[in-house]
Amino acid sequence: MLFLAVFCGFLAELQLEHYIENQREKQFMVTLIEDLKSDSVVLAECEQVWAKVNADIDSVNDAIQIPVQKSDFTKVYRHLAGALNYNGFTYNDRTIAQLKNAGGFRLIKDEEVSNKISLYDQFNQDAMKKIDLQHNLIYMQAISLKKQLFAQQILNGLYAKYGYDFVPQSENNWVDSMMKRNPTPLTESEYERALFEFKNAMLTLRHDYTNFQWGYDREREKMKELSLLIRKKYPSSF
Repeated sequence: MLFLAVFCGFLAELQLEHYIENQREKQFMVTLIEDLKSDSVVLAECEQVWAKVNADIDSVNDAIQIPVQKSDFTKVYRHLAGALNYNGFTYNDRTIAQLKNAGGFRLIKDEEVSNKISLYDQFNQDAMKKIDLQHNLIYMQAISLKKQLFAQQILNGLYAKYGYDFVPQSENNWVDSMMKRNPTPLTESEYERALFEFKNAMLTLRHDYTNFQWGYDREREKMKELSLLIRKKYPSSF
């Protein structure tokens, strides 16, 4: 009888542990769905920001002409802060970090779900970070050239008023007066060479957005696939 009582107690403890693990597994899936929802919102916001950034880059590139005398520098100043804005996507790894750090992956009994989560995490840790790193290298080149060509005092004044928002043409006179008070120390030939390099950097920056868009499109697909799979495999949790 004692043996039977101990054995039954052991079975009850195993059953309780199994129940607790099942509940934890379901809770992980619930929070992961919440993370994916927040990722979807952030991704949409990033695309909206990039649409404006790209429009400002186009305006800057249209305004810069060689020879220098053909350039509209007032227009460049009005669009430069927006053109050099940056808003990268970072996925919400709250649940995935818990799964990795606390050994939670062992709780996920469905191998397809476990693999899909790992692939989503790997894509963000690998492909998306490489895209961001490449873009950042081009961005830093543009920033370095910007420091040679444009007066930060003017940019600071415009940013204080408008941030990264559209700067209206009503600021043209102020920009013109500030340009006269902040002449570049470069010779005309040095300035033209640096301006040519800056425009190339901005055109490269604009073109490189295609890599971001590729990443964002894949990101959205992976979010949708993972979300649908979790809802299919854990219907009682939602």
